[in-house]
Amino acid sequence: MKNKLKGITLLETLVYLSLFSVIILMILNFMLATQESTLRTERKRIVHQASEFVIQHLTDSFHKAQSIDSINSVFENSNGKLQIRYETTTGVYEIVNNRLQYNGVPITPPNTSITQFILTPVYDNDNTIIGINTDILLVLNKDNSISLPINMLFTLR
Repeated sequence: MKNKLKGITLLETLVYLSLFSVIILMILNFMLATQESTLRTERKRIVHQASEFVIQHLTDSFHKAQSIDSINSVFENSNGKLQIRYETTTGVYEIVNNRLQYNGVPITPPNTSITQFILTPVYDNDNTIIGINTDILLVLNKDNSISLPINMLFTLR
């Protein structure tokens, strides 16, 4: 009599295992790529959010400003310093330990660094400063390849 038991041969088992392994490797590769992409996107978001805060802070300061103190400000230097005069007080932007500070209070998060803070004054016909062109470079500490330049012109109102 013939044996009517049907089963899976060793060769078929090896083919199934190899196909299963290839599928699992593709899924793992996709998951790792997705995780890396998510991490990179999160890091870019941190730098972008910090840059938006710096821009908004400077914009608000210039809206309230009366003038720029050109004597105590440092222009055309990668570690610039900006002293703004308000109606009754002054405000100072400067780099301390690679963080942008306003009146001694850090306004950039600790996981980012400011590697460049170049300020260029903009003058009117009377040689009075009417604005500041900023060239700021914001870099993520964990990944120096993630950076965001801030090039803006802020004018007095």
